Amino acid sequence: MKNVVVLLLFGLMQMSVQSEVFWLSETPPSKKATALKKEPVASVPQSEHAGHLHAQLAASGVAASGVAATAGGKKHTHGGGAEVDADGEVVADNTHSGKKQLWLRRGDDARAAAYVSGMQGSLILLGQGGMLPEVTLADEKDRTTVKLDLPELGFYNAYWVQRAVHEGMLHVQIAKAEVLHGTCCAKDIDEEAVGKPIVNRAAELELVREHYSGEGLFTRIVSGDTINYTVLSRGEPIAGAKVTMISHKGWRNSQLSDAQGRVSFTLIRDYYPPSWLDFKKRFKQSYLMTAELELPELTVEGATYNAAHYTATLAGNYYPSPYDYRSYAWGLGIALFVIVFGGVSIYLYRRRRIKPYQEVRVDAKA
Repeated sequence: MKNVVVLLLFGLMQMSVQSEVFWLSETPPSKKATALKKEPVASVPQSEHAGHLHAQLAASGVAASGVAATAGGKKHTHGGGAEVDADGEVVADNTHSGKKQLWLRRGDDARAAAYVSGMQGSLILLGQGGMLPEVTLADEKDRTTVKLDLPELGFYNAYWVQRAVHEGMLHVQIAKAEVLHGTCCAKDIDEEAVGKPIVNRAAELELVREHYSGEGLFTRIVSGDTINYTVLSRGEPIAGAKVTMISHKGWRNSQLSDAQGRVSFTLIRDYYPPSWLDFKKRFKQSYLMTAELELPELTVEGATYNAAHYTATLAGNYYPSPYDYRSYAWGLGIALFVIVFGGVSIYLYRRRRIKPYQEVRVDAKA
């Protein structure tokens, strides 16, 4: 009976892998414990190929210039200000720091996805110069997290890979995070070189964001921007992969990658504060990208599977467009002008309608 229960639990955990989406988030959980949904998740045992990606990384290395840059230039610059957590509460701004922290989350809702706990494993960390030492996941305050200390300025990729076999089908989840140790005040630094996207030629499936031309070490993506991604498998473009973008408020759009593995999405505006006074120019919103690819029967390191289902995730952040804030300001200014002009006009009109008192004397003897 005990063995049956163990097998049942293992089967449920494997089914969880194929139905749930895991991703790495830079957005810290809310400090409001009552508003935060904590979900412990039992770790799924890794298959015999759990170290497959790590071994291939050591052999193949990474490429830092495999994706073309997007036209547009460095149009968003650092404006300062604090960032916010999942509930909009202000947290310290560590934009210029090399110390970063990532949290493992479950669910394809960019805003409401649960911060999970109880997950095990390590993160594979890649920099412009290649692979860095692995970093182990650990539970902190009942949430699975990892702290990174990025040594140099530039972009880094972090990967968390989970594998499981269910009914002869291989399920592989690759949660990726693109982390930036950046600054707006860099001097004597080749920003173009350190700002190139990193391509992992060992990953079975990967989403790579195409950086803007001249993006450098600080570019702020805002609503209304078009973002381009390339879907790669072992460094080569993949056509026909289903790519979905989920915005901060849950808006979704799905596309199939073209022959070059590319997809393009526009970040819609979905930040509508109650009033202009409540508008936060530095309100950080999360969006989630997922890519799915299913392959027929294949053999991996001597093991044959009926099929393989790969899921790759990559989260990003964007902010309200500065034009939104200006439109609020213009709207408030026009409203005040109308009120003042209307009040003055009414006052002058009523003043003109008032007839001054005139004394009229009548001579009764006349």
